[in-house]
Amino acid sequence: MKRLFPTIATLLALAPPALAQGALELPQALQALPGTLDWKSADLNYESAVRQLEAAQAALGFKWSGGADYTLRESGSNLTLSSTASLGVLPWSSSADAVRSAERALERAALTRREARNALYLALHNQYYGLRQAQTDLTIAQTTLALRERQLQIVSAQNQAGTATLSDLLTAQQNLDTARSGLVSAQGALELARLTLASTLGLSPQQLGNPVTAPEEPSLPGESLETLLQRALASRSDVLRSQSQLRDAEENLASAERDRLIPSAALSAGYSASAASLSAGLNLKSGTASLSGAVPLVQGSGGTVQAQGWSLGLSLSVPIFDPVSDSRISTARTALQAAQQALETTRKAAELDVRQKYQNLQTARAAIAAARAGLNAANQSLRTAQARLQAGTGTSVDVQAAQLNQLQAQRNLEAALIQAQLAALALQNALGQDLTATLGGSK
Repeated sequence: MKRLFPTIATLLALAPPALAQGALELPQALQALPGTLDWKSADLNYESAVRQLEAAQAALGFKWSGGADYTLRESGSNLTLSSTASLGVLPWSSSADAVRSAERALERAALTRREARNALYLALHNQYYGLRQAQTDLTIAQTTLALRERQLQIVSAQNQAGTATLSDLLTAQQNLDTARSGLVSAQGALELARLTLASTLGLSPQQLGNPVTAPEEPSLPGESLETLLQRALASRSDVLRSQSQLRDAEENLASAERDRLIPSAALSAGYSASAASLSAGLNLKSGTASLSGAVPLVQGSGGTVQAQGWSLGLSLSVPIFDPVSDSRISTARTALQAAQQALETTRKAAELDVRQKYQNLQTARAAIAAARAGLNAANQSLRTAQARLQAGTGTSVDVQAAQLNQLQAQRNLEAALIQAQLAALALQNALGQDLTATLGGSK
C-alpha cells in the first residue's frame, strides 16, 4: 500500500499544467462544507422551524391589549378606557397543542437538516475521489495513446518489410483511433469532475487544487449486525421522523376526543364601583384566563348608573349531538392507524437498508484483495518484461505495455479502496450517525 500511493501521486503530477494549482486535501475540502449553498439552505429550513416554535410559544404566553370607548349623546359624552390581559393556563388549550406540535416539527427539522448535511458529506467524498480517478484516467489515456502510436509505427514498418499484413496495419490504426477517442473522453470527464467539485464547494475550477488525499481501507464495525440494527432503529432520521409523526397523530386524536368531551364553559368574576369595573374569567374550552378593567374618564350627566358590588357568572354549553366532532375523532383514529403502519414500514425498510449497506461494505473489502492480487501480477509482468528486454528476448514495446497494465492495476486498486471507503460511510449514514459532527453538524 505504501508503494501504491506515491506512484499514483507521481502520475497525477503528469497532468496538464492547468491542474497544478496546489494541493487540495480531503479534510480541507470537508471544512469548507458549512460555507456551501446547500449547507446554508438546510440551516435556513431549520431556522424556519425555530421561528414557528417561537410563534407558537408567543401565542401561548401573556398578552395585553388596551382600548377606548367613546359615546356622544344629547345629554353629554362618555369616554371609557379599558385594558385586557390574557394567559394560557390549562394544558389542553389549543395554544398548548400548537406548541407541542411545533416542538415535534422542530425535532423533525433537525433530522432533515442532519440528512441533508450527511448527503452533502457523502457527495463531496464521491466528487473528491471521482476527480482523483478522472486525473488517473487521463494519465492512463495519455499512456495508452503513446503505446498505440508506437505500435502503429512498428506495424507500419513491418508491413513495408512484408512481415505484417494489411489487416494488422488496419487493426493497429483502429487501436490508435480508439485511444485518441479515449483521450478526448478522459479529458471531458476530468473537466466535468472538476466543475462538479468546484460547484459544490462554491469555487471556480481554477481555484480547485489537486486532490492529494488517498483513500484508506476501512474496517468492519466491531459490533454484530443485530447490534447495528438496533442502533439504527434508535438513531436513523427516517425512523425518528416516523415516530414523531406517530406522536402527532396520537396528539391529534387526544385533542379531538378532548374537544368532544369538554363542554364550552366559562367562569367569570367581577367587581364594579363608581362606574369603574374589574373582571376576571377562565375559559375551560380554550384554557385561557383573562383579566379586564375599565375606567371612565368622561361621563355625561345622563349616563347609566351602574350597580356597585361583586358579580359571579358561569356559562355552560354541553355538546349532545355533534357529528362534526365525531367525524374529527374518526378521521384522527384513521390517521393514527396510518401513522402506526408507516412507522412499521419505515422500520422494516431501515433494517433492509442497513443489511444492504453492511453487505456492500463486505463485498467492497473483498474486492480490495482481488485488486491487490491484480497489482501484484502486473508488477511481476513488468519485471519479467524488463528482464527480457535486458536479455534481448523482449522489446521496449513489451515493457511499455506492461507499464500501462501496471498503471491500470494501480488505478483498479485505488478504485476498490474508494468504493470500500464510500461503502463504510454509507453504512455509518444508514446507522443514523451524524457524519458532519466534527464540522459543526450538531449545531
